[in-house]
Amino acid sequence: LDMIQLCIALKLQSSASFRAVSRTIVILSVYLDLATKAPCHSTILLWVKKYGHHELTGPKEVADDWVVILDESVQFGQSKLLLVYGIRQSKIDFSRPLKYQDLCPLLLMCRSSWNGEAIKAQLMHVQEQIGCIRYAVADHGNNIKKAIRLMGIPHVYDLTHRISLSLEHIYKEDAEFRAFTKRMARLRGTQALGKMAHVLPPAQRCKARFMNLRPISDWGMAVLNFLDRPVNCFKDEKRSLAWVEGYRSLIVELAQLNRTINTIESELKNNGLSEKTIAKCASALEEGSAERPQQFKQTMNEYFQQTMQSLNGIDKALCSSDILESSFGKYKNYLQANPMVGITNLCLSIPAFTGTLEREGLKAAFEGTKTENIETWTKSNIGETTLAKRLKVLKWGVNKN
Repeated sequence: LDMIQLCIALKLQSSASFRAVSRTIVILSVYLDLATKAPCHSTILLWVKKYGHHELTGPKEVADDWVVILDESVQFGQSKLLLVYGIRQSKIDFSRPLKYQDLCPLLLMCRSSWNGEAIKAQLMHVQEQIGCIRYAVADHGNNIKKAIRLMGIPHVYDLTHRISLSLEHIYKEDAEFRAFTKRMARLRGTQALGKMAHVLPPAQRCKARFMNLRPISDWGMAVLNFLDRPVNCFKDEKRSLAWVEGYRSLIVELAQLNRTINTIESELKNNGLSEKTIAKCASALEEGSAERPQQFKQTMNEYFQQTMQSLNGIDKALCSSDILESSFGKYKNYLQANPMVGITNLCLSIPAFTGTLEREGLKAAFEGTKTENIETWTKSNIGETTLAKRLKVLKWGVNKN
């Protein structure tokens, strides 16, 4: 049991691959003179799946104060995963952000697409198992928003997505911002292999660009500080970056806005959304009198007001789904070595993240979960995988020839 515990912890709490975990055990055995045999990578893979299956399908507490966090993944092959985490309102620690071990995995299912009605049906099934759902935390994807509306429960818009949407509305079509980012992209494109490569701006994200503007403002402020230095050296760098001076007011504005956003996110993600934390955020939003920061202030105040009104008397609420996004990110990292595989039952590692790895839980997981249980779950919730379809076609072709 100690070996199982060690292997699962190495996999779930690090970026090591399954083969790397096996080799790590071999190295530890050799150098620490341990009388133990290292399990192979496929055995460790099975252990993780069994533990995830146990966490997902185990009995859930029935209560009237459940909070759910849900989202669908980006496309993996032809399919998307719908993931629902849950936590009881009475058990939320509003002095820190959520940890994986705070959460209970309620649903994990793969489909080629998810519409509002399909998500609502799954949420209804979840609610039958756990009791009453007080509110849901999610982004504003049309299908998820519709499902929550059909359920008739309050919808708390994820803070990170709400801030990103506000920034997008303000800056996406702004002429000055577009000109600045275009000049940054041009400099990066023309000097990536040139003598100015050491002062290039950061690469700009194609998707979700407005979720993190900090690298842009940090680079801009660093360049402005460099241009302000009264030195005679680095003349070539100063000539190459002199154009940045023309965007000084925008860069300073973005830097101030990022400081405000960091204050808001730190307050709300650590302490929850309440009248008290909203007041602290309102104070941070007072900084900056320019038109664009004032637009941001207005949209955030509307978000605070509308969310609190929708919560029907709940005085403090979760407002971040970062923990769920982190789960998808870790799972995506597992697939990087072979992205063509698509979604398989390896996704059972996602509910495994929430496990505490205590000995009693591990013992129950491995005594009560058989390989047949995983196969049955896979047929019901994953279906035929992209890898299975690929092997059918390409193996047939190879045999034929």
